[in-house]
Amino acid sequence: MPTITLLTRALFSLLSLVALLILATPATAREKDLIVLAVGPETTEILRRLGEPLARAADLPPEEVRFHVVLNPALNAFALPNRNIVFNSGLMLAVRDRDELAGVMAHEIGHLKAGHHLQLEALTKRLSIQTMISAAAGMIAAMASRNGQVGQAVITGGAGSAQLDMLEAIRNKESQSDRIAVTLLAKAGFNPEGLASFMNRLVQQQRISTLPPPYLLTHPISTERLLDSKRMAAEEPRPTPRKGDQADNLLLARARAVLEAESSEFPEESIVRFQSRLRLEPDDLALEQGLAEALRAAGRLPEAEALWNKLIKNHPGDPHLLRHRGVTRTELGHFAEAAQDLEEASLQLPDQPDLRFRQAFALKELKKPQEAIRILRKLASKEPDEPRYWYLLGLVESDAGHAGEGHLAMGRYHALILERNNALWHFQEAIRLLPNGSTGQSIAREELKQARKIEVKREPEEGERKRR
Repeated sequence: MPTITLLTRALFSLLSLVALLILATPATAREKDLIVLAVGPETTEILRRLGEPLARAADLPPEEVRFHVVLNPALNAFALPNRNIVFNSGLMLAVRDRDELAGVMAHEIGHLKAGHHLQLEALTKRLSIQTMISAAAGMIAAMASRNGQVGQAVITGGAGSAQLDMLEAIRNKESQSDRIAVTLLAKAGFNPEGLASFMNRLVQQQRISTLPPPYLLTHPISTERLLDSKRMAAEEPRPTPRKGDQADNLLLARARAVLEAESSEFPEESIVRFQSRLRLEPDDLALEQGLAEALRAAGRLPEAEALWNKLIKNHPGDPHLLRHRGVTRTELGHFAEAAQDLEEASLQLPDQPDLRFRQAFALKELKKPQEAIRILRKLASKEPDEPRYWYLLGLVESDAGHAGEGHLAMGRYHALILERNNALWHFQEAIRLLPNGSTGQSIAREELKQARKIEVKREPEEGERKRR
């Protein structure tokens, strides 16, 4: 494994902000994870298909622009440091087609191209994306809160100047990003009117709403800004229809159905909605996929598996369907069948890390730790800021009898989520158990030194925090 100093990525100046946000959140919400990322292949694939040409048009390396979707019904999107772009699932459900989604993506890439995110680099370093999103989303939630005192407390409490810098960096220069976005859309072959179309619908919806969506708080849309976007789009040439346009819209429909099912607080109600829509549009693949995922979310696993079986029979070899059946079979405890589904899907979608991660989990349950270790080491090397890779790697290293390596991986997991005491203990155990003078022991010593710099008033003990 490469030497990685994970703890230098910590967002020290915003720790007090995160604490304030948690305290200001209702108890029922605090019991859940602050941030849940959508990692289904439909979602990540449609963002990749649209994002890569837009990044190239902006002269940015596509592999360095990372898109994330948070399971949150609020309609919002924002750009963060290190070329991270975040969408709430509410926004994904609000766009009408792939041109509107491309328009929003181009706008956020415009922030990156203009360097707006660089104002945050000194604050965030390379913090785990979940913690970074928690801080940014928390400020947006405070702004949208009807309780002005809560919002004021978050903005002024703790590291106030750093928070204001972050807030200003997120909110400013919207018109500049619009101009860049329209140019990028045309250059990448998308409809340049996509962004204006989306903004126009938001403005119309706002006229009948008493509270603006968070997107309008962080991306204020004035009449002048909307007119400018329409004018700039009209000046660009119309795109030539492409062979993949229809496929993009179908993939987006499937992603939206899965996100709707995954983000619903009441899966049984979601099941009823999908069933009602299927009576009007029978055999609609996206709706059937949403129903199967809603059944899984509701814990009706045999019914979900039966529907996945039917869909795969009608669409043999579809990697997205294979992935979802593999997840369902994992939850049923059918690990051999799950591993087979996930392996077949990953052969068709080799750039989907979630497939490999879930395959590694199935292999762990099948008592094949060495195979799981090979997968997880590659994943952790490619995405060292993803905590779940280190957590599962720590478990399978221990299963394989590699206690020192297991503690090192667990130390990195706890360091990424800023659990100082647990990180210190695991690094100390790694130093004790790894061979004297080995590379692994040297890495553990460096990580231990960095871990001592973290200051956290209260953190969950080992076993309190669980990840799926």
